[in-house]
Amino acid sequence: MWGGAALWRFSKYLIAAEVAAFGAAYYVWHKMNVSQDYRRHMHENYPYILELFYRTAEMGQIKDARPNDYRAWGILGNTDTDSGTGSS
Repeated sequence: MWGGAALWRFSKYLIAAEVAAFGAAYYVWHKMNVSQDYRRHMHENYPYILELFYRTAEMGQIKDARPNDYRAWGILGNTDTDSGTGSS
């Protein structure tokens, strides 16, 4: 169906698209990682992406990003990172 040249050209475009998508994802991740203002923008416009950021960051070493952001933004809610502890 496809000749060798057409398949090779398609493969190059596919790899270029994947590299571009990875670069864009890394750019957004890095910007969210270093800028609380950008996280606020994401909270207001793309909350599902910010939720993915928080969940991924909490699996790593950034455990206090969500509570710090919520405190800075004046958002009420569960900002306790140790949800299993507390007074009864």
